[in-house]
Amino acid sequence: MENPAKIQPIIVYLSCPESVVLSCDRDHDGFVSLEELTAFIKTTEQVPSSAPLTPIIVNNYERFDQNHDNRLDFEEFVEMITNDTFLKDFTNLGNRYVKFLVVPVCRTKRITKVQLQRMHTITGMYENEVKFKATDIGMIMLSLIQIILFYTSFKDQLVFKHDKRQQVWRYVTYMFTHNSQFHLFENVAIQLLVGLPLEMVHSWRVLIIYSAGILGGALFQSVIYPYEDLAGGSPGVYSILTAHIATVIMNWREMSQPVVQLIIFGTFSVFDTIYNYITIRNSDEISYISHLGGAVCGLLVGVNILRNLRETNAEKIIWWICIVLYFGIMSTFIGLELRLNLSKGAQPTR
Repeated sequence: MENPAKIQPIIVYLSCPESVVLSCDRDHDGFVSLEELTAFIKTTEQVPSSAPLTPIIVNNYERFDQNHDNRLDFEEFVEMITNDTFLKDFTNLGNRYVKFLVVPVCRTKRITKVQLQRMHTITGMYENEVKFKATDIGMIMLSLIQIILFYTSFKDQLVFKHDKRQQVWRYVTYMFTHNSQFHLFENVAIQLLVGLPLEMVHSWRVLIIYSAGILGGALFQSVIYPYEDLAGGSPGVYSILTAHIATVIMNWREMSQPVVQLIIFGTFSVFDTIYNYITIRNSDEISYISHLGGAVCGLLVGVNILRNLRETNAEKIIWWICIVLYFGIMSTFIGLELRLNLSKGAQPTR
């Protein structure tokens, strides 16, 4: 087997215990002797072969050689390189080493497997958070309620009607109404396929984003097209789609394929909201402006409330920009809506 490529500093080279054993165990007998460890460190660090190995490493080696046979088996070696004292002593040899996190992966009957990861590139951490919990049923319950209400006679009390703006609950409850079975089950499918994985990581925050998208979609529709009604949960669906963009932005280094996800969700969201609204405007069946309102709110609210697994200074700046934009946009549209409600002579825009 070929020796792994030299990477400096040495701790960056130690990506997992198995690879280190293979690198140090030059005679492939399943054990790491003091001489093999010495040769490995000198070779990786590119120091003269005559340079003495620091007594700190020798002392640690002897301390973890529990059976005193002058060689370390796999269990002894793993215990040594993951020991806090050893890592601290090794780091103190100079400024050549970087800090790492020791993340437990799993435990077998006899061996504790560990994975050493750099603090600055924790690729895959986000995917490790995708776990279904008993509380992650928000999207499921929402979809069930929408299906049940579709086959009842409550639509007239819930749909958003332009001439009943004073019934403020309609700005949100229209999400429970749909104009057709295709409209309903299309939204339900996206809510479950896209929203549920998001909910597995971010829990209750997804429902808040969905509601924010619903409210934003109603305001965009009511202000720009004040003589049209609105039904369906599509603005909430688009808020979930752009919430995925938000979590990619805020967890870029923690994701395995951030570019792919950004392209997929970004292309679909931009094309089906901005492009369609510019080229088609609103139609009798589809309110593209409400889709756009939901998408905008989903992105801005998503950046602000979705989990950020490891916050950076740049992400803090993005967070403040998004919160200012969100409250600025919502304040503007709420003000325009209040003015529209008080106005007696508003005219249609189309």
